[in-house]
Amino acid sequence: MKGAKTKKLFLLILFAMIVATVIIDVIIFLRISRLPFVQVTILGATHSLTHWIGWGGALYIAFTSPFLPIIKRKTPRRFKAALQIHMIGNMLAVLLISVHFAHQLTRPAFSYPDLGTGVALYAATVLLVATGIILYSGKAKQYTKYMRFLHPAFAVTFYTIAIVHILQGISVI
Repeated sequence: MKGAKTKKLFLLILFAMIVATVIIDVIIFLRISRLPFVQVTILGATHSLTHWIGWGGALYIAFTSPFLPIIKRKTPRRFKAALQIHMIGNMLAVLLISVHFAHQLTRPAFSYPDLGTGVALYAATVLLVATGIILYSGKAKQYTKYMRFLHPAFAVTFYTIAIVHILQGISVI
């Protein structure tokens, strides 16, 4: 019974993080509050603060997520803790990506960005989170075999679109 209560509590924490992300995005969309437009230079590249926030979230997901299957195979006794760290960390990363995305969508018309790959990347990220939470919660037990395929497939989609998004951003393609 203890495991079920812990799982419910953990899902409640994830749900609270999703609600917080939505509230922060709504605040940005309604222009109640926004991060100030500040140029920040990192490793010789200068971009807005919100741009770097989005990068931080995407890089966290991109570099930490591949470790989960490795931990599952190499040290299975640590998998449960690693999975929870993976989920909480990635939810925080999605919060950062959401702040970036909301700021991009609310930019003035004269500096509005091309949203093509950004929208696709955000959609892939949301689908990745949704399938991960569905898998963890066990709410769709009859669809588990499909979700077990979809979650890694959305991860591959995330990586592919992220690479294209970056290459477009640096004007390679």
